[in-house]
Amino acid sequence: MEKKILSLALFAMLVLFASAGSVKNIAEFFVAKNGSSSNDGTKAHPYSSLEDAKKAIQNLKKVKRLPEGEITVWLREGIYELPASFSLSEDNSGTENGPITFSAYAYEKVVLTGGKKINVSKVKPISLESAKRVVQKEAIKRIREIDLASLGISEYGSNQISGFRRPYVNAAMELFINGKSYHLAKYPNKEQIVIKTGDVIDKGFINDNDYTPGSIRADKVKLKQWSQAQDIVVRGNFKYAWANDQLRVKNMNANTGEVRFADPHMYGISGGEIWNQYYFFNLLEEIDEPGEYFIDHQKGILYFYPFEELKPTDTIMVSMLEDALVTLKGANYICFKNITFEDGRGIGIYMENTSSNKIENCTIRNMGVVAVCVGMGSKPTPVYRHPDEAHPFYPDEKLSGRLGSLYELLYENTTFNREGGNNNGIINCKIENMGCGGISLGGGNRLTLNSGGNYVSNCEFTNCERLDYSYKSPVNIDGVGNKIQHCQFNACPATTIYLHGNNHLIEYNVISEACNFMDDQGAIYMGRDPSEFGNIIRYNFFKNIGNFGMTMAVYYDDGACGTQLYGNVFYKAGSRTIMLGGGSYNPIFNNIFINSKLALHLDNRLDGWAKNSLLPGGIFEIRMNKVSYNKPPYSDAYPELATYFKDSPQTPKHNDIQNNLFVNVKELHNGQKEWGPIHVENVITIEDPGFVDAANLNFTLRENSEIFKKLPEFKPVPFSQIGLIKSKMDK
Repeated sequence: MEKKILSLALFAMLVLFASAGSVKNIAEFFVAKNGSSSNDGTKAHPYSSLEDAKKAIQNLKKVKRLPEGEITVWLREGIYELPASFSLSEDNSGTENGPITFSAYAYEKVVLTGGKKINVSKVKPISLESAKRVVQKEAIKRIREIDLASLGISEYGSNQISGFRRPYVNAAMELFINGKSYHLAKYPNKEQIVIKTGDVIDKGFINDNDYTPGSIRADKVKLKQWSQAQDIVVRGNFKYAWANDQLRVKNMNANTGEVRFADPHMYGISGGEIWNQYYFFNLLEEIDEPGEYFIDHQKGILYFYPFEELKPTDTIMVSMLEDALVTLKGANYICFKNITFEDGRGIGIYMENTSSNKIENCTIRNMGVVAVCVGMGSKPTPVYRHPDEAHPFYPDEKLSGRLGSLYELLYENTTFNREGGNNNGIINCKIENMGCGGISLGGGNRLTLNSGGNYVSNCEFTNCERLDYSYKSPVNIDGVGNKIQHCQFNACPATTIYLHGNNHLIEYNVISEACNFMDDQGAIYMGRDPSEFGNIIRYNFFKNIGNFGMTMAVYYDDGACGTQLYGNVFYKAGSRTIMLGGGSYNPIFNNIFINSKLALHLDNRLDGWAKNSLLPGGIFEIRMNKVSYNKPPYSDAYPELATYFKDSPQTPKHNDIQNNLFVNVKELHNGQKEWGPIHVENVITIEDPGFVDAANLNFTLRENSEIFKKLPEFKPVPFSQIGLIKSKMDK
């Protein structure tokens, strides 16, 4: 029967090709919610799933009758639940002249989900027995419950430890209603609990990479109210703002107020800083406002407080799928277009050893980890330690389909090749409500300097660090020769772009309100590897960076070298707009600084507290030798590197700061200007230099601006071209 069905489908396609005559052949398949696997995939008789269409295309290949044009799989309107990852391999590839596109039909709304839809009729008021545990009694009448176990839903996942120097982990089951993400019930609701110095009972044992959990003093009344609670979790900044952690509670003592953690924090627990804050969550007792939920794993019951009264037409989803919604391994010339991907516990779309694939005009939201991963991850380490490049211990093993301990491994093995393929693009997409960052963009080979050419273009990122923001940014970029262009990065608590590697291009992006709950971080961050030459950061608009502490727009940390910074506009961009932390060969020119507290921080840390980095056998020698810095291709591409250790690397140099415009800057620089050097060819003014509309943040310089006379080498910044290309996003 199956052979007969496939033969009919092939016959229909062959007729279509023959009727095309001299016109370029184009094949179409249709998939619909009311379709059937026994249909022929035409518009009138659509398939029921992507798997059906995949098989049909494979059969076309078997008889070698692929058209010399595009193959399109049209998805009709509806929510398609994916019981497993939709996987495409080399056998499912298109060609340069005949790409394969999976697209929503016309303007119909198509959702591919890793979740399970629950009918609103299954929602009941909270039971009287469960309601007894709820602290805020006035909330009880609004709390609802769903018996998941009775629906056959039993895999709820777990709230794993996560955070600084810990691997990416999948989220436990999450709740989404009408596309809105809910969060596990927490205390407090809005403000976090500030850790005072006297609240630290046991900071935890820290000695030579040996860590044990600590304990803190909490509200005794609250602990008593939570006496029946199990699996309580805390999330917070227990020492440094850039080291956020999610830790499990081991036990609580309502008599003394002591809360002891089951998991250690790498730097121990301290108090007294504005960012030393935390909150408790995963508490049925604390469901008291819209958007909160709790899952009783023993009873299999979901409790939640809806944003508004539920209607029969509302869509309730719980995340189920642990693997990526879509997996591409060795598959080339594939395009996913005009589709919403949502509600998985892990990654949205995963690519490995792929070429020329596109994710275009899509929305990717409500994922537990990242929206898109280009390149493999690495096996998570079972050991909790700071990476050690001199004595590496992270498993140097590639991990397919997951990120694992990738960025910790990259600290030890900076040339780790993720096999991210080349020329893959994420274009005109909206990335929203991610758990642990937005896009992990690998590709390229650091040993050969062959470029990946992978790119993120014209995408908007919103709320991409719901569950973990420690170095898990809206975009993490690594490898060689990848691009981030024309993107809009909305408010995020930490770094927006975390950069590793060579020859990357970051241009025409708007970065707004980054590092808004952070200290000692930058909106764009790189560092501690002088071999990462060739990067360009140009024509970006940074605005309203930081909230408290030490924050930067661009952070050249610990001896970073070889990155050009030009044509950017910085408005209220951090307590230190640019941090040059001891590195060299970082020219900074043709930029506009507006309302900066300190425009340029310059230091010579490699001749001070960070001098051990330059010792024989130290971190810099290890990392430079790893890429054979004094031999081709590095010595050819970056001749400055060939003499790095002979040219007094402890003294910053060739960071030529010139032809920049500084407007209303309180302090131009600290440190010694020779560490730039800062040239005289810069303009410093408290007057409007001729902006088109500074009040509305249009910092285009008028053609008659005096700046062009005072700085003849200054080139107009293409300010109007920065940011999203609206016409493309609106299609």
